[in-house]
Amino acid sequence: MKLKTSMLAVSAVVAAIAADSANAQSSVNIYGLLDTGVMYVSNVGGNKLFKIDPGAQAPNLWGITGREDLGGGLKAVFKLEGQIDLNSGAAINGLFGHQAYVGVSDSKYGTLTAGNQIDFMFDSLIADRWGPAFPFVNAMSLRQGGFVGLDNRRGFMNGSFDFDRSLGAPIANSIKYQSPVFSGLSFGAQYAFGGVAGSFSTNSGQSYGVNYHIGNVSLNGAYTYIKSYDSKNFPTAPESNIRNFGFGTSWVLGNTELGALYTNTANTVNGAQIGVYEADVTYTFSPFLHAHLEYQYMKGNGVLNNAHANQETLTVLYSLSKRTSIYSALALQQASGMNAQILMTPGASSGGRQTAFDLGLIHSF
Repeated sequence: MKLKTSMLAVSAVVAAIAADSANAQSSVNIYGLLDTGVMYVSNVGGNKLFKIDPGAQAPNLWGITGREDLGGGLKAVFKLEGQIDLNSGAAINGLFGHQAYVGVSDSKYGTLTAGNQIDFMFDSLIADRWGPAFPFVNAMSLRQGGFVGLDNRRGFMNGSFDFDRSLGAPIANSIKYQSPVFSGLSFGAQYAFGGVAGSFSTNSGQSYGVNYHIGNVSLNGAYTYIKSYDSKNFPTAPESNIRNFGFGTSWVLGNTELGALYTNTANTVNGAQIGVYEADVTYTFSPFLHAHLEYQYMKGNGVLNNAHANQETLTVLYSLSKRTSIYSALALQQASGMNAQILMTPGASSGGRQTAFDLGLIHSF
C-alpha cells in the first residue's frame, strides 16, 4: 500500500513538472564538440615532435543550455559549458570553466546575463565576423608568438598565448548585455567586478562590441580592458593591465568569403604592444568540402625588442555527415627577434621557424 501511494505521488510530481514545462515552453539541451587528431611539429626546442593533439581545430566542449518562456516575449536563459582534455578526460579550469551564466532575454530589448562569460574580442571579431566561415577555421591560425614580456602572469606560454583573446577567453564575475539587431546593427557591453574591498576597479574588466551587416558584408569592432585579472592565480607576478581593441570585415561572394582583421594588444603598465594584420579567404567547393587560407603579420614594439612574425595557415575540412568531419591543417610561422611558436603547439621552436601539421576528426552532438 505504501509503495502504491509513493508511486502515485511520484507520478503526480512528474505530471506536474511536465505540465509546467509545456505551459512555460521550457527547453534544456545538452551539446558537445569533440576534436582529436595527430599533430607533427617540426621544431619544439630543437626537436621534431609527433603527438595526439585534441582541440587543434576547435576546443573540446560540452555544455547545457536552457530557456523558459516567462510570457510577453521575455525568457529566462542559462548556459553551463566546460572544456575537457580529451586525452585524459580531465576538466580544464573546473567543471564549467569555459562559460557559466544565467539571465533574461527579450526579442525587443536584448539579452542580459551574469556569470563567467566570453568577451567581445571573440564574439564580434571572430564569431560574428567570420559568420558562415567560422566552423572551417583551425585554431592554429589564431594568435601566438614568443613575445616575452607582454604579460608576465602568463609566462608558462612565453607571455603571449592568445594575446588578443581571439580564441575565446571568458571573464569571470561579469554582467553582459547583447542588443537585438536593429536594421543590421547590434552592439554589446560587458563589465566584470573586481571584488576588492575599498578598490572598485582593481581586478575589474570591461568589453564592448559592435556589429553591422549590410547585404553580404560584415563590419565589426571590439574593445576589452582587463586590470590584473589573474592576480588570484598569479599573486606574486607584477601588475599587468591588458588592453585589446580590433576592427575587421568579411564579404561573402558566392562560394567565397573574404576577410580582414586588425587587432592591437597592449600592457598599459610596461608599455609592451603588439599589432596584428590578418587577411583570410574561405572557399566552399561543395556542401561537404571547405578550405580556409589565412595570412597574419604580428609586430611587437620596442619594449618587445621589435620582434615580429609572419604566419600562413591552410585548413581543409570535409564533412562526412552533419555532425562529423575530417580535417587537415598546415601552419608555418617565420619569426624574427624571438623563437617561433604556433598556437596549439606544445612549445616554442629553437629558432625563428616552426611548422605544424594536424590531421584529425571532429564530432558535434
